[in-house]
Amino acid sequence: MQHRLGNGRLEIAFDDETCRIVRLRNATTGDDYIKAGLKCSVCRLVCVDEANGARFEAVPRRARVGAGGAELLEIDYESCEAATGAGDDANGSSMAVHAGADLDIHVSIRAEVRPGDAESLWSVQVRNDQSGVRVIQVLFPHLRGVYLGESWRDDVMIYPHHAGEKTLAPIEEYTTPRYLGFGRAQSIRGGDGVYYREINYCGLASMNWMHYYDAQNGLYLASYDPDFIVTGLRVETGGPDCPDGPWMGWAMRKHVEVRTGQTWESPSYGIAVTCDDWRWGAKRYRQFADTVMPMPKHPAFLDDEYVLNQCYNFKRNGVIFNKFRDIPRMYEEGRARFGARHMFIASWNRKGFDQNYPEYYPDMELGTAWELAEGCEYVDKHGGFVTFYINSRIFEKTSDYFNTLGVKWAIKDENGEMIHESYGPHKFVVLCPSHDEWKNYLMDVAGWMAKCSNATGIYLDQLGSAQPWPCFDPEHSHTCIGEFNRGYLGLVRDLLARLRSMNPDSFLMIENCGDIYGSYVWGNLTWNGEPYDEFFNLYKYTFPEYVQVNMVNPRRDLNERDRSERLHRDLNRALMLGSVFWLGLDKMPHLEDDAREHLDAALRLRARLTPLIRGARYVDMDGVVSVSDGLQIGHWVMADHRDLYIVVNPGRVADGVAVVQVGRCAVKTDSDACKCVIVDDFDIDGGSGRVRCEPCSEGLRIRLHDAEVVCILAE
Repeated sequence: MQHRLGNGRLEIAFDDETCRIVRLRNATTGDDYIKAGLKCSVCRLVCVDEANGARFEAVPRRARVGAGGAELLEIDYESCEAATGAGDDANGSSMAVHAGADLDIHVSIRAEVRPGDAESLWSVQVRNDQSGVRVIQVLFPHLRGVYLGESWRDDVMIYPHHAGEKTLAPIEEYTTPRYLGFGRAQSIRGGDGVYYREINYCGLASMNWMHYYDAQNGLYLASYDPDFIVTGLRVETGGPDCPDGPWMGWAMRKHVEVRTGQTWESPSYGIAVTCDDWRWGAKRYRQFADTVMPMPKHPAFLDDEYVLNQCYNFKRNGVIFNKFRDIPRMYEEGRARFGARHMFIASWNRKGFDQNYPEYYPDMELGTAWELAEGCEYVDKHGGFVTFYINSRIFEKTSDYFNTLGVKWAIKDENGEMIHESYGPHKFVVLCPSHDEWKNYLMDVAGWMAKCSNATGIYLDQLGSAQPWPCFDPEHSHTCIGEFNRGYLGLVRDLLARLRSMNPDSFLMIENCGDIYGSYVWGNLTWNGEPYDEFFNLYKYTFPEYVQVNMVNPRRDLNERDRSERLHRDLNRALMLGSVFWLGLDKMPHLEDDAREHLDAALRLRARLTPLIRGARYVDMDGVVSVSDGLQIGHWVMADHRDLYIVVNPGRVADGVAVVQVGRCAVKTDSDACKCVIVDDFDIDGGSGRVRCEPCSEGLRIRLHDAEVVCILAE
């Protein structure tokens, strides 16, 4: 039986027999987003057969309809059917649970559509009365068979991988070698021929929402989880040549454990049908975030910091490049070359960078702990400050303490196995941040560095970057397998409080992004790695209060031309987003003259922008009506309500045009007086006063010149 929900914005049809959404229609455009009628239960459970520890999937069956109507649907399922994975284990032995078996696991699904709202809210309840079976994952809501409009080729996928991705035509793109070989967030082709990507929140996935859109339609999916349970954000496609036709699919995977006799109730999930691009989704998700994530309060002096001198060049792979006694010289060189007061010290620990974690003690070959503290004190006394690198996630297997502490603190899967990772030739296991013993050790090390070595900042590597995992170790202090994020959240909150009790100017940095951690973190270090549709605007627009520290070092693995192009792109993006520049002196010898000139010009321009964006809010292209092809524009609304537009013109095209709304409200006619006056314009070449503007029916037309970056201050 089919049930219909809807209002003036959307129409949903749900088939209770197959437990799937069979119609998802945009009432404004008339487009039914579901183009392929695939069999796909909106809820799938991953279970463990306790007889042998094997995993299998189960789906709800035998529906009993509860309350229903145009705006509310409630359906109870009497049982679940064992599906994928049930039958025989890898050794051919008979399993306790067979494919098709009827399981005493009850699923209840609820969907609600509110009057006039483009978003429907969904939730699920799972009650496990089946002996010998544990539920360890709940995949919900699961939707397949979608593309927008007449063609999938103009569809755009927004994915919160680190600071964000923006991919055109993902139905095809996600099946290409560049995504199949991605590594950390790659596409995988499953046994059923479906290509999928799945990254866990919070870390590898920085936020808990996704967006898919074209010029007329939008589809938004989000998890509104106040407990921040480890959640897999899954995106799927059959590819452009799928026999069922091209399609996209999405799901959210909650890592929760429902043992026999237990019940789990999900948070709310949002599925919205709109006529808007990704910014609609960012605003809707931010409404939820504001109810559970306080915005950070940073020491005032950090508002003036726009560049840091990163020093990974003490000890790496057994090679010594500098010693602790060299810290004063290295600081002064960074101050002279970049104007950097902020010195970031890594590779200082025993055996150097990416070795012997978490034995965070000064390496004896680099000098004494006294020399390290003296060097940092020099920086403090000469107008600077120091941040120390600590890896917050892994334990090297060759450590003398691995068998006594590493194994004890490590994350365990449902079969008691550890998670293994390699970095270069070095092998590690992943530690459990929701286990108090490890968390307290990490916090004590960070506090010791601040107290004994005069560190102002502490950088926690991998915290917002690498994959979170559930942990099943019964000896750990956590009570839920999905508490990974809550463990780290408690760490950054409590560590910041401890550091500021010693020094009110203390702060934290993390690698990459995690929205819940941003409440307590000053800097999010975002990479300039392989350009997999990087779209840092996504995180910046959703959370403009969060500071991005962008890697802008020249890439030594590229040839001269490609290295220069990448440097220009990285610097220009950092300027547009108001990011802090991450630079290392040891990378400068690899710069050609023209690239060096552009870096110096970008540093001068960033210094000029610093007082303007202090207290301003980045709003991306809100209020921008149009911009010439090849140009990028970032819009900042300043604290005094003036508007700052930062325009990137990588091709240095002459006579580019941007049209903006006046006071963010378009002028009605050409004859209306223009209320917007350009009070200043300046560019990366050092020029000013070269921008022309004129009123138009849409607002204000700004005529640009051929500088690579132009800044326009208007009121």
